[in-house]
Amino acid sequence: MNCPPTTVLTTDTRPTEVDPARYRSMRAEAVLASEQSVLRLITRNTPLPELLSEVCRRAEALLGDGTACTILLVDDDGKHVRVGAAPSLPVEYSDAIDGVAIGPKVGSCGTAIFTRHLVVVDDIETDPLWEDYRHLALPIGLRACWSIPFDGDGLAVIGAFAVYHRTRRRPTAEEETMLRDIGHSVGLAVHQDRIARRLEQSEERHRVVIEHLHEGIVVQTHDGVVMACNPSAQRMLRAKDDLVGRNIDTVMRRAFHENGDAIGEQERPTQRAIRTGKPLLGLTLGLELIDGDVIWITENVVPIIKPGETQASSVLVSFNDIGPVREAQQQLRYLATRDSLTGLYNRAFLSDKMTAMLADGRGQDAPAEVAVLFVDLDGFKKVNDTAGHEAGDALLRSVAHRLLQCVRESDTLARVGGDEFVIAVSDFGEVGNLAVLAQHVLDTIAVPFAVAGNEYYLGVSIGISLSPSDGVDANGLIRNADAAMYHAKQLGRNNFQFFTSELNEHLQRRFLVEQGLRKALAAGELSLVYQPVVDSHRRHTVGAEALLRWHNDELGEVSPVEFIPVAEDTGLIVAIGHWVLERACLQAAEWRRTVAPGLVMAVNLSPRQFNEGLVERVEYCLLRSGLEPHALELEITEGLLMGDSETLLPMLTALTDMGVRISVDDFGTGYSSLSYLKRFPLHNLKVDRSFVAGLPDHHDSVAITQAVVAMAHSLGMNVTAEGVETPAQAAFLRSIGCDKQQGYLFSRPVGPLAYEASLLRIAES
Repeated sequence: MNCPPTTVLTTDTRPTEVDPARYRSMRAEAVLASEQSVLRLITRNTPLPELLSEVCRRAEALLGDGTACTILLVDDDGKHVRVGAAPSLPVEYSDAIDGVAIGPKVGSCGTAIFTRHLVVVDDIETDPLWEDYRHLALPIGLRACWSIPFDGDGLAVIGAFAVYHRTRRRPTAEEETMLRDIGHSVGLAVHQDRIARRLEQSEERHRVVIEHLHEGIVVQTHDGVVMACNPSAQRMLRAKDDLVGRNIDTVMRRAFHENGDAIGEQERPTQRAIRTGKPLLGLTLGLELIDGDVIWITENVVPIIKPGETQASSVLVSFNDIGPVREAQQQLRYLATRDSLTGLYNRAFLSDKMTAMLADGRGQDAPAEVAVLFVDLDGFKKVNDTAGHEAGDALLRSVAHRLLQCVRESDTLARVGGDEFVIAVSDFGEVGNLAVLAQHVLDTIAVPFAVAGNEYYLGVSIGISLSPSDGVDANGLIRNADAAMYHAKQLGRNNFQFFTSELNEHLQRRFLVEQGLRKALAAGELSLVYQPVVDSHRRHTVGAEALLRWHNDELGEVSPVEFIPVAEDTGLIVAIGHWVLERACLQAAEWRRTVAPGLVMAVNLSPRQFNEGLVERVEYCLLRSGLEPHALELEITEGLLMGDSETLLPMLTALTDMGVRISVDDFGTGYSSLSYLKRFPLHNLKVDRSFVAGLPDHHDSVAITQAVVAMAHSLGMNVTAEGVETPAQAAFLRSIGCDKQQGYLFSRPVGPLAYEASLLRIAES
């Protein structure tokens, strides 16, 4: 007849070592020998499966014939068990119980792990704990099962040790003690193995990370012997053999400061860090390698001070090769001052040069004599229309060459527009000398040009302004010379005119624009249109740039090209800019809620808006509209970044800390210093449309655009191309990794209803 269930759960009280008093003398020695054997296996780093199988076999020897021992381990998920060892049980049985869930009625082991107590089942056939598993045990002759849980750190249970018998029986007190002692040994072994595996995995992860870093890592002693070196460092230093154990001087000769001065041996960053015990971060220096080449790097040098020591005996050097970025910067420094087509100076350089020329006369008895000749080609558009842009470009280069022959070395010749040139002249003496120069230009350009097998006849219209009578700054002089040039065109072209009071018609228009602009905001005459920003690779709209428009009843539609400069000059741009920012945020928040959750709104900021209240104004607009900060991109000019960085940097930092993105608009249009790219928190560069217009056929435009994209990406920034008008331009920009595009190819700026309709079409497609 069947015996009643006799499951026994007892409190787990682990002994810390074998107590011979608890065993008969012969068994005590056997238990002690068994535990010592297990400890020897642990110290020898025996593989865990082998060690656990040995524990089971020794336990079976101690417990006598008819026993079979198993060790089950808690899986990494903490919810299932895995067979760690079962050397005397059939493989089919081990496979069947491998992976079973831990629970209150899961045989002896699953229950022991769940309850954290010894579980004794003296009759598998009748015990309810085995209801779901007795069909596995009985056919192979298993009748009783005792299971003791074990842990490794006194906290979480990590497995169970079990003893099967082929007869119905309970453990004696001595056998129960033996179970606990064996469980303790097994727990120690499993815990040690897990610690070793975690340490090994951690070390492997660190090794893999270090070896796959793009950044070079070198650890070297105070005398330069390399103790560790990752593949990136090996590659950048062009070391053919393993550097470990060699002196760093076997791959490099000298180091240089940014200005090219050599760094002395004792002044090397590694020596300074060891000497002072302080890290050196963000250093830029050149390294002359053993083959004579020089590479430029940025590096961090961190002294390594061992526990118990007060002075560093080695250093960790991490570094990046900035050669491509440095070359791109040098190329951009040159190109930033030059017109890409003709090689002449550009407008930005001209403005800086004229400012310096005018400053030379300040503080002297007589003001500086500076004159501006604004030269515009007559009939050039016909060449472009009939012969194509390639012929037009060749003609412009020929014009530039002839103009260079007309000016003195002290004069400054710049290309400021498509077919517009400016000559800035200082110390010209008599005004008549300017007339002589202008006539010389007329005569020089009048000679026919031979381009692509054809002859072309051009004329020029020239306007002349003088300081101080016609202006005291560069912008004023150029503006008035431009007005005089238009007067020359009105008088029949191919002549020169000096600026006079009669040429103030456009200035009168400016006055009307200013007066109307002062009332435009209150009168509700301003509005916003939106031009899509398209992801280059996915080719769908990801954002919009908010653009300002003005309609006045008297003046009609006033171009931003006309009224924005007036707003800047008068300071009206501050109030208007705040209005634009608020309206754009409200509109973006609405579109993100309704049709375009990922939309990013770009808003142009005037340099005049960067005052003490800008950060608060942006914060207010975001709060009022509910727009997430990362959905707002503020576009600023390069010129702003060249100004007062002590005032600007905290404001940009505060905006980026808020989550707002910062973009540099019209990038590459002329400033020579690019250090601000590293100094300021910038997220995006917008390539100026003047470069995009020459893609993909014009070498200089291609070179500049590729340099900008490469440099931006190396500094962790994105690139947006403006003025994209043809599929060929778009395809080229995609091919060089330009992130986003904007231009008439995708859409002209449109009103909010039209833009929303386009977003709806995208959402429905």
